[in-house]
Amino acid sequence: MIKLIASDLDETLLPEGTFDLNPEYYDVIRQLSDKGILFAASSGRHYSSIAKLLGPVKDDIVILAGNGSCVMWKGKPLCLREIPYETYLRALKDMREVNPDIILTDHPDCVYTDTDNEEMFRWIHDGYRVNLHRCEDLSSVGTPVLKTAMFVSSDAAEYAGKLSSSYSGELNVMAAGTHWVDLVVKSVDKGTALGTVQEKFGISMQETIAFGDNGNDIGMLKLAGHSYAVENARDEVKEAADEVIGPMREDAVLNILKALL
Repeated sequence: MIKLIASDLDETLLPEGTFDLNPEYYDVIRQLSDKGILFAASSGRHYSSIAKLLGPVKDDIVILAGNGSCVMWKGKPLCLREIPYETYLRALKDMREVNPDIILTDHPDCVYTDTDNEEMFRWIHDGYRVNLHRCEDLSSVGTPVLKTAMFVSSDAAEYAGKLSSSYSGELNVMAAGTHWVDLVVKSVDKGTALGTVQEKFGISMQETIAFGDNGNDIGMLKLAGHSYAVENARDEVKEAADEVIGPMREDAVLNILKALL
């Protein structure tokens, strides 16, 4: 019997960096909750963005934000995993060499940036609707830092691969969508966050299903008894999943959830 459904958001349920979610998802999530099935929204997005996106059902779901660094249930943290500050400062310097303009740093309540790029600031603020604050210097935001990320113009997976070798024992560096490279503490990903939820609610791997599209979803897919990749997923995600379904833009995940109901 299925008791837990975990799903990525961007490019799995809706277009990346938007709020264009089919409103049918709200009704389906409520119906799943009524049947005792917990829905877990898992994303590289900050908690504030996910809570707004899924506002009508946010008290019925568990939220795995910041690529697993922040696990929230009914507005309260189940688990927060922070980056050691000295490691964060070193990573910030390295990211500056790749893209000095667009870097974000997650605190539990908000996201900081020191960008002067107004167009990008408005896109992040309005597209993701995150609690975004501009600061003078990201090196002075203080603790706790849950995640830091940079925007890249081309394939994020390529940049993540280059950067990860410098932090093999300290940080988990991953592509999150097409243009974002996310850095969290080494032991953290969507899989460890899903494991926290399974342990907290007494749900087994066999009672879990998961959906995803990008490399940062693979850890989560591996902790599910049955896993799905959307058709638009990266090849390595399709290989990791048990089943490939239709594309995000045809609401493939929604169709599977309706079938379960």
